[in-house]
Order: sequence, then C-alpha cells, then structure tokens
Amino acid sequence: MPEKVSEQETQSLGKKRKQQTLQSSQSSQGLSQRSITDFLENSSQDSNLPSPQPGSPKRSRKNSEQPETSKNMSTQQHWRHINESDIIDLTSSPPDIRASPIPNVSVTATKYPRPAPFQPHAGAPRKLHIKNLRKPSKVDPDVYFNQTWNSLEAALTAIFESSKISTSLEELYRGTENICRADRAGELYNKLKACCDAYISDRLKHSIMTSGSWKDDVVKCVVSAWEKWNDQLGMIRSIFLYLDRSYLLTNAGPKLQPIEPTGLDIFRRHIVLAKEIETKFMNGIMTLFERDRQQLPINSSLLSSAIRMVDSLDLYTSNFEPRFLLMSREYYDRLGVLEATSNSLAEYLDECSQQLYKESLRCERYHLDPLTKRSIRLILEETLLINQLPILTDQRSIEELFQKQDHKSLTILYGLLDRIGEPSSHLRSPWEKYILEVGRSIIEDEGRENEMVQRLLELKDSLDTFVRVPFKGDDTLAYSLRESFGTFLNSRTKERSEMLNSKPAEMIAKYVDMLLKGGARGASTGTPGDEDTRLAHSLEQVLDLFRFIQGKDVFEAFYKRDLARRLLMDRSASRDAERNMLTKLKNECGSGFTQNLESMFKDIEISRDAISHFKNTRNYTENARDIDLNVLVLSQSAWPTYEEVPVIIPVKMAQYLESYKNVYCEKHSGRKLMWRHALSHCILRARFAQGVNRELVLSVLQAVVLLLFNDVGAGAYLSYRQIKEGTGLDDKQLIRTLQSLACAKYRVLQKKTKGKDILPTDNFRVNQNFSDPKFRIKINQIQLKETKEEKEETFERVAMDRQYETQAAITRIMKARKKLRHNDLIQMTIDQTKSRGTLDVPEIKKQIERLIDKDYMERLSGPEVWYQYLS
Repeated sequence: MPEKVSEQETQSLGKKRKQQTLQSSQSSQGLSQRSITDFLENSSQDSNLPSPQPGSPKRSRKNSEQPETSKNMSTQQHWRHINESDIIDLTSSPPDIRASPIPNVSVTATKYPRPAPFQPHAGAPRKLHIKNLRKPSKVDPDVYFNQTWNSLEAALTAIFESSKISTSLEELYRGTENICRADRAGELYNKLKACCDAYISDRLKHSIMTSGSWKDDVVKCVVSAWEKWNDQLGMIRSIFLYLDRSYLLTNAGPKLQPIEPTGLDIFRRHIVLAKEIETKFMNGIMTLFERDRQQLPINSSLLSSAIRMVDSLDLYTSNFEPRFLLMSREYYDRLGVLEATSNSLAEYLDECSQQLYKESLRCERYHLDPLTKRSIRLILEETLLINQLPILTDQRSIEELFQKQDHKSLTILYGLLDRIGEPSSHLRSPWEKYILEVGRSIIEDEGRENEMVQRLLELKDSLDTFVRVPFKGDDTLAYSLRESFGTFLNSRTKERSEMLNSKPAEMIAKYVDMLLKGGARGASTGTPGDEDTRLAHSLEQVLDLFRFIQGKDVFEAFYKRDLARRLLMDRSASRDAERNMLTKLKNECGSGFTQNLESMFKDIEISRDAISHFKNTRNYTENARDIDLNVLVLSQSAWPTYEEVPVIIPVKMAQYLESYKNVYCEKHSGRKLMWRHALSHCILRARFAQGVNRELVLSVLQAVVLLLFNDVGAGAYLSYRQIKEGTGLDDKQLIRTLQSLACAKYRVLQKKTKGKDILPTDNFRVNQNFSDPKFRIKINQIQLKETKEEKEETFERVAMDRQYETQAAITRIMKARKKLRHNDLIQMTIDQTKSRGTLDVPEIKKQIERLIDKDYMERLSGPEVWYQYLS
C-alpha cells in the first residue's frame, strides 16, 4: 500500500528533482506527468531505505549510507541523489488521502531510472541492537509521594520562616507535577491546605498578638501580616503551579478552590474574623477615618492598604461598609448640630460645602466603592442639610446675604438646596421680601428723589446678577424678581393731587431727558464702547424700568414736556438717539402712545421747509439778511401748553416776525400764529472795552434786556424800573433775567449794589471789564425749581386725559358689542387702556356713569348688570 505524504512535502520533492535535472549534463527528455503516489510507492519498496521509528530524528545523508549489499545500480544512484531534506518522515499522522485527494504534481524527468519494486529479505532474520538503553526503575508510589512531600514541606517551612529553600524550585515544581500525574493531586492539596492553615492559625496569629505595637496600632499589625502572607502565598503558588493549573482550576468547587482563594480564606477565617482581632481591627479603621475628617495626621498609605485588604478578603460589604456608614452618620450628626448653632449662615454654608468636597476626595483617595460614596453623600445631605433646613432657609440670615451681596454664599446655598429638592421653593419668600424692602426704601426716599432712577438701575443690575450667578438662571426666581420689582415700583403712596404710581414714571422721564441732553456723559461710565454705544445701553436699561411702571401716561406727560424743551432749545445730544428712543416707545406701547411725540418731530421738519420758503420771498429783503431768522411752528394739539409772556420786542426784530407771519398765513389760510417769545433764543454780537468782541448765546428775554443798554452811554446805569418799562416783562420774568445776566457765572451786567438778590431799587450797567477765553459764550437762563403747583397742574392734566381715554375706550367697546355685561365691560376696558396705565375699577365705574348721564349707553334692569349702547 503506498505511503501518504502531504502536498507541501510533495512540492518540495518536485522542486529538488527539477534542480537535479537542470544540473544534469544530459539533455532534458521532456516533462511527464505521473502520480506522486506512484513515485512514493516505488521509493518505499527499496529495501535499502530503513523505516524511521516514531520519535527518532531525521537522519543525515552521511549516516544513511549502508554497507555494500546486493543492490541494483538504479536504486543506488537514486539513493545517492536524494538530499536530507528529501527524506520524508512517515511517522506522523498525515491527512487521509482517501478523504482529501493529493493534487497532481509535475515532476521533471531525470536520467535515473525508476526504482525497482520492494523485495522482502529472504535470508536469516536480523536483530536491532540499541546501545545504552536504560530500563525504567521500579519505585514505590507511596515512598515517592512521601519523599516529595517532605521536600515540599521543608520548602513551605522555609517560606513561612523567611529563610532559604534548600531544594531547587525546579525540582519542587517537577515533584508536584509528578504527584499530580500520578493521580494524587487531591491528597497533595489537602496536605498543602492543612500546612497553611496550621501556620496562619498558630504561628502568624501568635506573631500578631505578641507584636509590640499590637495594643497601639492593630491596623498596622494586621496589614503587615497581610502583606507578608501575600508575598508568601505568591511563592507557594509558584511551586504548586502545576497543581493549581491542572487540578484545582479544572475541579474547582465549594470545597476545592485554587491556591490563592484558599490562602485568602484561611487568612480571613483565622486572622481578620478572629474574635480577638476583628472588632479591634475594624474600630481601628474607623478611628483612622475619623482622625482624617478632623484633619489630624494619619498614615494614609496604611489606611489605603487596609481598605484594599478588606476588599480582597470579601469583607468590604459585610463587615466594613455597615460600620463605616454608621460611624459617618454619627460623626456628621454631631458636626451638623455643632456648626449650625455656633456659626453664621455664611460660615455654615462654607463648612457644608467643604465637607461635601473633602468627603468626595476621601472616597476617591481610599478607593471606596461607588455605592459607598453615594451612601456617604446621602448621609451628608441628610445630616447637614435636611436636618438643618430651618437654619439654611432662615429669612433674616438670607436677607443679610442679599444685603452684603454675598454671591459666594448664595451660590453655595442654592447648590446645597438643589441637592435636596427645589431651591426656589425655599428661596422665593426671602428673595421677594428683600426686593420689596429695598425697592420701597428707594422710591419712598424723598430726600434722594433725583437719584431714584440711578439707584433703581443699580438695584435691577444687582438683582439680575443674583439670578444669573448664584441662582444659575432659575426661571422661578427670575419670575419672582419681575413680579416683586413691578410691585414696589407701582406702590408709592398717593399724594394729594398726585395719582397712584406716578413718581417713578416722572423720575424715569426726567432721567431719560438727562441722558438725551448729555449723551454719553449722562450714561453709565462702566459701559464699554463709544459714546453712541454707551448712550444706547443706558437707554435700554431705562426702558427696562419703563416696562415695569403702570402709570405710562404720567411718563408720557413728563417725557413730552422735556422732549419739547430739547427740540425747541436744540439741546438734544443726538437726533438719532431721539428717534431710536421714540421707536422703542412705539414698540412697547403702540402707535397711539407716541402719536403726539411723532407729530412734534414732524412739526420741526415742516418748520424748516417753511423758513426756507420765507427766505426765498420778497419780504426777506437785503436789509434783513444781517438777521438769521428761524421760526418753529408748533401744533397746539401735539405740543405742551405754554403760557404767553408779554414782552416788548425791538422794532426791527418785530418787523421781520410780522413779515414771516404774513407769508405763512398767505400760504396756510385759516391758520393763526401766536408767538411764544419765552421759548426763543438768539445770538448777539457784543463789543466790550479794550476791543473785546464776543458772541453771546441768550434767550430772547435776555437779549431784549441787553439791547436796552445800546440806547445809553458807556458806563451809564439803568434802573430796575427803567428796564421793566423798556422790556414789558413782569417782575417774575425780569428778576430771573437780571439774575442770569448780573449774578451768574458770566456777568455781562454789573449790579451797583452787591448781592445775588434782585431788588426794585437796583441799578445796572454793562460790565466793560467782561472777558472770557471763549469767543462764543452761552448764558443760561436761571431755571426756577418746578413748583408743587406746576406738578399738580401736570398731574391734573394727565388725570383729565385719562378720563377722556377711559370714556373713549368704553364707547368703542359698547359701539362694537351693542350689549355687554358689567364685568366683561370692566375687563375689556382695562385691557384696552393698560398700555397707558392701569385703571382702578372705581374710576372705570365713574366714567360709565358719566357716559350713562350723557346718553351714550343705558343700564338694563335684571338680576345681572347689563349695559346697552345708544346710537
């Protein structure tokens, strides 16, 4: 039967054959295809090829030569030309050729003939002689086991005593392997376990109990023994590794465990869980933790090793964690009561924050289980926060934090309350109380009314910072801020003729006037950017306050009055800022709110066109061109009402005013012009002594007074009576005018008597020594403080407008609905008028009664109050 070979060996043989063919001196006979099976069959029949024995090495070519025997020449030539690599080991187990057919291999034809078929030996049988053959010795298994165990036991004793092992580790390992191969691994395991058990329960335990530091540091003694046993266990496992890998791991069970778990179990039972050790050891660990919490010095590496040992011995959950959590709860119970009662709220908050942070680091440092870390966090939240919640939420203490602007403590407080629930539920009440108290103290401080808006802006910015930083943008607290801010801003006590909630609206309008007159100088200095940017930012801040006020009609009245002054006196810092502010008011309150304000701007534009038309007419003669006339025509319905001030205008000026009046009335027939000289201003060229020429920017009333001195000689005096007769001014206006010219910063006139008060007996002359570095000098009119009567007049006018607006709203509603219930009419009226101010229900009822009296509507009889519109 032919021998079986692998495909790789067949290919190698074919390559060798091909190389021999190329080296031959004879020419190639061509290629022939034949089965590799036939080739091997013929080769194997050669009687001179010995059969290799199992496990014997491959023989070399030199050693494979045989003595001369009866061989045929072709066979001898074939054998000589086969290299060592061509010898095929047939002792292995190749794949079954029947199951996997061997592929055909191309073999190059050579000069050697095909080997002759195998012929069995016909002579006398031959003997195989093996030199140095050793017969296996017969050793008693028990004797071998005992001898090997004695060596192993001696090695264990040396390991336990930390001395040198006399037997080599390799010999010990081989002995263990031989015992296991002899099916006595179980017996070896029991002896090993008993030996370790005896060592730990007797010698190691005794060394711990008799250690010099036993009474003082139990944890250190146990951990040191543990580390020592760990090293010894590693050496033992290396010697008994074959037992551990081949027997214990494959037959592991409750009573048969690998060497390492067995060693841990022995140490756990005899050392850590021993009655005389276990309690002291665990209490020692607890003591180390408590000292660490008290910031006393401890051996951190010893505590870490103890925790790792407890975890390795599977005592963490059953023995360590319950004690640790109980001890922690008791410790923080005591700490929470002590700190809460002996410290302020800010100090207690800082202590709680520090304890939470340190405990988290402690759990990480000592590699405590994540579940333990979570349990510790819950204990801290319960003992330090929940149990001390009345102290954490004390309104007076929290208000102190607000007053001190203690953002750090409030941030901690919010974060701590967020751990145990909804922070806004605990902070909302003191937060709203603080806002109301501080806000009311600002708007009711009559001595600092001029600073009201600036203080309100600072308060609003401070409150916004509280919401943004400590409260992390909490929606509930942000809503409480707006509600409380609007409440105190609209809760000022009503004065005699003053309407409810009017003072903040009035002061906001005055603050806007200051900004629009002063530009960036009136804006907050802390805002970055150029002048326009700072002004826009300040106006946006004021607009935020404006959104809170309910008396928007009061704001409109004062804003309208101030806007008129800025437009007439040309005192606006920026017309673009004026337009932008008007646009913002329109977006907030609607077009009806800004209708009159827009008409004022429109009148200024129309007046510019009108004066341009006048200067192109015949009336504007060559002689009049030395006077640059500019006239503003104001619609009486849109602008505030101004009283007429009687004054005698110089003849030349009066002529040009009359010319303009004629031209305007020709173009706009049916209109009537009434001059308001008190609102006018002009520029005079003045020549003083020593050739000093200046331009004076004055009001028309001031100019009229100064022009009287052109008719008297230099240095001549005019009496108070003469000036009054020459100007036609009443005493009130004349005194103000003379004070601005003779007693203010720029003293163009010189009063004969000293003092700032103007008396009817005073005399005045031109100050010939007047001098100033500036060429153009602006002399302001003395502004009288707004009297209470003037304020009352403004408020009465607003109240009257509010009545008309309320009646108009009721009329529009009834005209559209025809018939309406009383409560619905009240609510719809409030909704329609809320953009200009919040109306009181009694005021709405009063206007309903007035409309009924005027026969605009009637009340229907019935169980419910209904109204019907009368067309």
